[in-house]
Amino acid sequence: MLVAVASLTGIIFIQDSRSAEKQIRIAVLKGALDTVVASRGRYQIINLVTNEILDEGRVLRNSRVRVQDTGIQVGKKIYPARKLRIASNKTISVLVGDHTQRYRGFIDLIAKDGKKLLVINTLELEQYVRGVLYHEITDRWPMQAMMAQAVAARTYAVFQIKQNKNQEFDVTNDIYSQVYGGKTAERYRTNTATSRTEGMILTYKGNVLPAYYHSNSGGHTEDVDELWEHDLPPLKGKPDLYSLGAPNAHWKKNFRAKDVQETLNKNGFKLGAIKEIQIIERTGSGRVKTLEFITRDGQSVKVAGRKFRDIIGPNELKSTFYDIEMQGYFFDVLGKGWGHGVGMSQWGANKMARKRFDFKEILGFYYPGAEVVKP
Repeated sequence: MLVAVASLTGIIFIQDSRSAEKQIRIAVLKGALDTVVASRGRYQIINLVTNEILDEGRVLRNSRVRVQDTGIQVGKKIYPARKLRIASNKTISVLVGDHTQRYRGFIDLIAKDGKKLLVINTLELEQYVRGVLYHEITDRWPMQAMMAQAVAARTYAVFQIKQNKNQEFDVTNDIYSQVYGGKTAERYRTNTATSRTEGMILTYKGNVLPAYYHSNSGGHTEDVDELWEHDLPPLKGKPDLYSLGAPNAHWKKNFRAKDVQETLNKNGFKLGAIKEIQIIERTGSGRVKTLEFITRDGQSVKVAGRKFRDIIGPNELKSTFYDIEMQGYFFDVLGKGWGHGVGMSQWGANKMARKRFDFKEILGFYYPGAEVVKP
């Protein structure tokens, strides 16, 4: 529930009584030295600790934000607080990297150690889901696939809200949570999918399911306990023929052994020139669990498959579902799928929708035993 107060500029929502599963906090910037904020509507700047209104106006023009010794600077003014909230009756723009994104809800500015900024967008859950869908799939997909994605995204968000209720934020805006672009990312058809599934989430035995999903399973999903500390039947690995024939069901990537050696060493390993790479352990789905690197001087180093993918980069090494072929000073990775492989395959959901399965049937296939409920 949002609380409104009267001011010289009119009625503006300045704070929320954050009820469970209704609002979500997204970290849109972490560790930034500065950013730029703006709003075309009436605004207030509030001390987030005391709820005191520190400033207000009719338009917030482009204002650079920095942390100073005495508080947080917004434009030319320094406000004596370590936590500020910007509220507006219109969207608020924030410079995120090289792009300006527009956000619904509130923008919270939090000063961290070393004059760094943590920028959090706090808003209603349904508005958040609208800002996720277009970045996770495309608005050109069948409606039933988009509706399945909306339920999965909402469920994942609710699970994270519960898990992180005592933290500063619930999720990030990138691939390590769900890719989120705010109002800027909203489209008519993805908004429609959100509206048609409003409030629906997945549960298992009465508990919110951690509804993980990924781009393409490569033909077999992964057991959740290979990556996270869950043991849930709806998230066990299973054959997934719907993902075959879709983009990245199969892929090939060539690496230079010296480049991989240098990357590993920058991340704390001590490897000489790589002579051979062997897969010595796989998970039940066939994904790489442990690799062994053998150097030209006889050294042997074991690396977890998941850690190796994180180090090389999830876009360079699209999954841990692969074979390796050595080619002298180079090696080929012959891979399947894109992503961690747990839960719903987005491309599999797309194919199922094209075969006339509805969103509940899609969710039932990828999360068997889970229920679609509307609390």
